[in-house]
Amino acid sequence: MKTISIALCTYNGEKYLTEQLQSLFDQTLKPNEIVISDDGSKDGTLKIISQFQNKNLIPIRLLTQDKNLGVYKNFIHCIEQCEGEIIFTCDQDDYWMPDKLEKHMHVHKNDAIDLVYSNAEVVLNTLDNTLYTLWKMESILDLKRGKSSFSSLIVKGQSIAGCCMSFKKSFFDKILPVPDQVYHDDWIATSACLSGKITGIPESLIKYRQHGGNVVGTVRGSKLSFYKSLFTNVPYYHDADTYIAQRHHRVYDYMATHPYLSKFIQNQNIKAILDLYDARSNYRTRPAMDVINSLTIELGEGHYKALNGVWTYLKDLYNLIFIKLFKNKAK
Repeated sequence: MKTISIALCTYNGEKYLTEQLQSLFDQTLKPNEIVISDDGSKDGTLKIISQFQNKNLIPIRLLTQDKNLGVYKNFIHCIEQCEGEIIFTCDQDDYWMPDKLEKHMHVHKNDAIDLVYSNAEVVLNTLDNTLYTLWKMESILDLKRGKSSFSSLIVKGQSIAGCCMSFKKSFFDKILPVPDQVYHDDWIATSACLSGKITGIPESLIKYRQHGGNVVGTVRGSKLSFYKSLFTNVPYYHDADTYIAQRHHRVYDYMATHPYLSKFIQNQNIKAILDLYDARSNYRTRPAMDVINSLTIELGEGHYKALNGVWTYLKDLYNLIFIKLFKNKAK
């Protein structure tokens, strides 16, 4: 059996930390260690950690920071200190189902897999108040083929929450360093998807808590609000495309020079995806005909196939017209 490390980052987490740590101690398959990196907590977080250390059931190594690193740098630091062959990243305010480690490690028996991720129940403050499953928003697993969705993770820029993933330490070492401007879990998941050594478990294996204080959270709207937004919030689509274009450049421009990841960037023709989002971004600051011409070129070159083809092209033209109307009205 491969050795297991749980990388848990804390910062003023006393409200939910006891519940989370207990869920780690209650796993049907015990980890070899829990590595906790605290980012300068001022509440009772360190006292709670000490109480669990004194139970002597699972080794807990506590790392404390002299200065605040921020959540993403803190996670990178924590993972680097882990000694297990398989790393599970863990948030301080969630709750893990008892068989999460066991089910992930069953998949990790396949040495070809670098990263495994599972679904999650999104809950409010109390664990019994389930809102929906995380993949209800948009599945990032092709259930028919049992493969991760290249479109969701690479083309659309979605990511996998770090609390839902586990990965080989040897794989993580290959994709270092993680650039400062990129989320650690986004970098890890995108790297694994590019290399094709990633798979998902449709079952919800954690309760993903939403309480207003999350560093990263999730919000889901109704279908009615989506269709309403087509008429009342068209600039949102402009902003979303611009954001994705910026995100893609932050991630892929860096990967293009990375000694391990650069070959995957070339093999997957990431430049075509970058060109498409560049053409779709900054609608409001460019002449309409310039945008239409750019989008039409992208359609002709087949780049829209990654985004539902002609339908998305027509939606882009629709959004462009309304954006220009809104802009004219604002003058």
